[in-house]
Amino acid sequence: MNVGVLGLGRMGSGMAYTLLMKGFNVTGYDVNKIAYGRFNGLKNFRPAESMEDIYNNDAVIFSLPTGLEVKEALSKYKDQCMIVDTTTLDIKELHENLAIVNNSKNYITCRLERGPKEANEGDLAMFVGGDIESYNKLKTLFDALGTHVFIGTHEQATMMKLISNMIGTAIVDLLGQVSVVIEKTNIDKDIAIKALSLGGANTVELFRLPWQISSKYEASFSLELAQHVIQMALNSSKEFGIDELPIVQLNNTMMKIGLKMNLGSKDVSEIAELYKKLNTK
Repeated sequence: MNVGVLGLGRMGSGMAYTLLMKGFNVTGYDVNKIAYGRFNGLKNFRPAESMEDIYNNDAVIFSLPTGLEVKEALSKYKDQCMIVDTTTLDIKELHENLAIVNNSKNYITCRLERGPKEANEGDLAMFVGGDIESYNKLKTLFDALGTHVFIGTHEQATMMKLISNMIGTAIVDLLGQVSVVIEKTNIDKDIAIKALSLGGANTVELFRLPWQISSKYEASFSLELAQHVIQMALNSSKEFGIDELPIVQLNNTMMKIGLKMNLGSKDVSEIAELYKKLNTK
């Protein structure tokens, strides 16, 4: 299969690399030509001559920063190939894009979970929505990238991603508060992690707790990006008449406060520093 990847940032380049390692022919395009450097010498990679050139493939993966870039890309699309849009969008942006492509069955919504590391390893989680027949045609592509679940409509797949983000960021926020309790009570952090993993407090986000206790953070998913996605989740929920989500709204407020304190350049888990400051006497 010939696959184009539009946007060779951390996630896009990871997906492109995974596909190359699994025998796909990959055409890449990015406005930043430095992004091509990673693929120098790799067999079956071709830099696109233009954005229009990227559509000369069986399928094109969109891995773009925002909905604005997606609209620009779709303005050059003539329904000549299948599109797998992995860009995180809210419901309003999704509907605008569907209008641009005239609800083409060739446009597939694919919302990603996990990060650049998993993109490089072919271990992403994907929430897919759109036409079921189009999804079935692309299963080989999705299989190469990781684990995928067909959710249903474009809207349902989009909301599933935002729901996941609501849960994940709320847990990271709670772990930030818990880190203060663990530190103040002098519980060994390794013992704390082991103990928490044994019961109902076990969560995939638990790997961030040692960072929060030690105040040593690794680059993963920035607080700014997390807050942006949660705002999208709240805005999208309103499209369905859901106005009151108190825990999510409080989490959003605390993240905004953290951003004003210049926290979270590396990871959302830096919200713990806000709670440490609030509990300093």
